[in-house]
Amino acid sequence: MGISVPPGLGDEWLKICGVKVSTDGAISGRTAALRRPYLHKPGYYGELTMTKEEVFEVIMRIHRAGLRASVHANGDQAILNFLDAVEMALEKNPRKDHRHRDIHCSVVDEELIQRMRKLGILPTIFGAYAYYHGDKILPAFGEERADWMFAARSMLDAGLKVAAHSDHSASPYPPLMGIHSLVNRMTKNGKPYGLRQRITVMEAIRLYTINAAYHTFEEDLLGSIEPGKLADMVVLGEDILEVPEDSIIDIPVEMTIVGGRMVYRRERD
Repeated sequence: MGISVPPGLGDEWLKICGVKVSTDGAISGRTAALRRPYLHKPGYYGELTMTKEEVFEVIMRIHRAGLRASVHANGDQAILNFLDAVEMALEKNPRKDHRHRDIHCSVVDEELIQRMRKLGILPTIFGAYAYYHGDKILPAFGEERADWMFAARSMLDAGLKVAAHSDHSASPYPPLMGIHSLVNRMTKNGKPYGLRQRITVMEAIRLYTINAAYHTFEEDLLGSIEPGKLADMVVLGEDILEVPEDSIIDIPVEMTIVGGRMVYRRERD
């Protein structure tokens, strides 16, 4: 069966921005496919949901159809399979600015990051996971791999246009929780979770705004407050660039504006 969905189908409210493919398990469930075994379960490497050959076949079909592949690849083994598939697709059918995406892209290393840069892959990572799930998953991955999980700092330094997401309902959706997590890299119980991957507040904001818009070819429409773009914005009760970084999660949202229309206003006590 062929793929016949036209690229960009939809409007400003709902749009198809890629073909989703799931290739391995979950980080929160500790089933993502790894190249080294989990620490809490010796000999266990996680779960691949597709063979390497199946990944190659579906990526080739998506790529040839002129669509974007949005591939759930969490662990480094799944990510490697995806990158190999994209490399083969590009060799057989060269295509500029394809913006194929790695959804979650959770466990990486420098070699994988550099391959993503070379191939033009856009990673989108869990925003809130280090904070929300960190205490549960740290024993499974360990401190060494935590330094290469949700690797915003390393990806930005490599020049990747990384974005962030919530993966709701696997974690809460509020972007402020995600920004808090990316900036502080501390779990709910106050344990450090890969501090080398901390980023600045402004960098974290960009992951949820202008970089996210780039992932869907909408950087000229969304992601920043400028003339000619949609008037989508929030008004915060405190200056996110001035408050102590460990209190970002507690900043109240005073107002939400969508398309220039106020859709939420916080009720005062």
